Amino acid sequence: MTNRNSIKHVLFDLDETMYPKETGVMDLIGERINEYMSLRLGIHPDEVSALRAAYYERYGTTGRGLYLHYDMDVHDYFEFVHDLPLEGLLQPDPRLDEMLKSLNAEKVIFTNATADHARRVLQVLQVEQHFDRIVGIEELEYVPKPDIRAYQKALELARGRPEECLLIDDRVRNLEPGRRLGMTTVLVGGPAVDDGADFVIEEILQLGGLMNEIRSRH
Repeated sequence: MTNRNSIKHVLFDLDETMYPKETGVMDLIGERINEYMSLRLGIHPDEVSALRAAYYERYGTTGRGLYLHYDMDVHDYFEFVHDLPLEGLLQPDPRLDEMLKSLNAEKVIFTNATADHARRVLQVLQVEQHFDRIVGIEELEYVPKPDIRAYQKALELARGRPEECLLIDDRVRNLEPGRRLGMTTVLVGGPAVDDGADFVIEEILQLGGLMNEIRSRH
């Protein structure tokens, strides 16, 4: 088993991990993706949902599927889908600020979104200063989680070994590849027990206590 005291890097997912799902940010992103597919790519609205579901299952994200199957400008796509009024959806989170400040490890955002979107989210939450690096979809060379290559690239950029990393995400499918590589995994917002993750917490604010618990065991 990994020595949990060796954790030097904490890799955080962004959307619906760093803030509650109830904010509606991802719902709006989903609406923007639907609009992009119809308006920019000419896909009939009746076909959008099924195509998105198929691409999500096969590639991990709709964007990856559109990139591979359509003559799509990825910069235009992400600029369009991330054009959101974040200031009206999110607000500064002092408790998140305190929790991140307490973590004695390098903190990295590891997201299928763009680094620009990540910075905007972190700025509105007023926690950007805690993060040493943002690994977004451009840095991943447009290969998203859960493709194993995304995790290998993130490790390369973070200059960390898997056993030194704590991986945090709100989706089990995005934790499993990291776990196979040897990362310690934390599911946010899942059921009390989930066989796909090493640990489960209800919200990101509980991470500080979990880190203390993990380290106290070894």
